[in-house]
Amino acid sequence: MKDSMGYVVLAVGGLIVATVGSIAYRSIPPWGAVLACVMVLLAAVFARVWLSWTGLGTFAALFMSAAFVWTLEGPGGSVLIAADALGYAWLAGGVVAIVVAALLPRKLLVGDHVKS
Repeated sequence: MKDSMGYVVLAVGGLIVATVGSIAYRSIPPWGAVLACVMVLLAAVFARVWLSWTGLGTFAALFMSAAFVWTLEGPGGSVLIAADALGYAWLAGGVVAIVVAALLPRKLLVGDHVKS
């Protein structure tokens, strides 16, 4: 039950991080995008430390799904993530942050004293 709730929390976290980042990346160009990508990196590292690869996969899947939805055109023709350099930087930066979290050595994340 505890792990199931963990996956739900990471899934909701992926949705929240994607939504907040998609809103905030334009706040202080280009620093808003940089800070939003740092937020993704921290959340992805948290997901990997908490529930290992499956946790990171859950977070990443929901993050990418929500980010994709925010790139779509709404009924009035507006988008949340614009197709410009800053929008592409936010999307690419989020993906790079997740990949960096995946490439970090396990020993660095949990230390020597934890046995799996």
